[in-house]
Amino acid sequence: MTGTDGEHKQGRALTFGERFKNLTERNLALVVLLYVSSAVTAVSTFITAYVTGGRWYQQHFNWQAGESAKLAKLHAGYTLAKFEELLGRPSIQVSLGKTGLGNLTQNSFQPRSEYWVDAVTDSRNQVVAYAVTSCDSGFNPSFTYWDGRRNRTVSLNKTPFSSALHMGTLKAHYSPTLAPHYYFAIQHWSALTINRSYAAGVTNLCPWKAIEPTHPSTTWNDWYDRSLRNFKTKDYILSIPSKDLDRLGRDLLSDYAVNTYAETAPTINFDVYPDQIGVNPMLIPPAVSHLLESGP
Repeated sequence: MTGTDGEHKQGRALTFGERFKNLTERNLALVVLLYVSSAVTAVSTFITAYVTGGRWYQQHFNWQAGESAKLAKLHAGYTLAKFEELLGRPSIQVSLGKTGLGNLTQNSFQPRSEYWVDAVTDSRNQVVAYAVTSCDSGFNPSFTYWDGRRNRTVSLNKTPFSSALHMGTLKAHYSPTLAPHYYFAIQHWSALTINRSYAAGVTNLCPWKAIEPTHPSTTWNDWYDRSLRNFKTKDYILSIPSKDLDRLGRDLLSDYAVNTYAETAPTINFDVYPDQIGVNPMLIPPAVSHLLESGP
């Protein structure tokens, strides 16, 4: 039987498996090479899966640290190219027309659904004003600035608005209708602030995070209307020294944390914005707008 099998095998073409077996039995180096190649492939596959899984985890569960690190690298005075390098292309670009600084453009970025970044640029694509607004109560990027006496830090959706009232001016617009409403504490530039302007406040571009709300929205409207009558106004925009805020005004602003931080390049004021600081919520597509759910 064995002889017959051998004769039969010699009388036909060897299969691929038989040829491979004969080759590897005679060539030890080839066997080693194949084992090494398999090991490298397995390790490569594992590393790829590990990196992909890590990126997925970071994108969905640990994204805050990465996004905060991006924002920490941005400042007014940088180029628009630097902002695009870290944030991608602007979602919205609007011409603000000709000003004392020349033609200005408002560039609004939304790198993730949880926050917006706004950059006003001049004709040379230099960023003259920069603002960040957080739409997620769990996203709390921090910003440090020099107020003329010491460093201060603002953490979005954490720092109470009342903590920003050391800034010299309160600018506000409130409406019970579907319209922009905002409150900003503004520190105008001076030699003491290294020639930069700073602001922190709340805007209905994103939801307001309550710290301890004790007043209904009607109280906000009543206080705003009364303040408009008591102070000089322009286009129904309230602008008053922070030190002149009455007790109720301070109580109202203690109800919520700031959701926006902004700064300017040296010797620039926030009047580069035609109205409110940061992204204009009226320009946001309804599908991603928070107008209906934001405010007191």
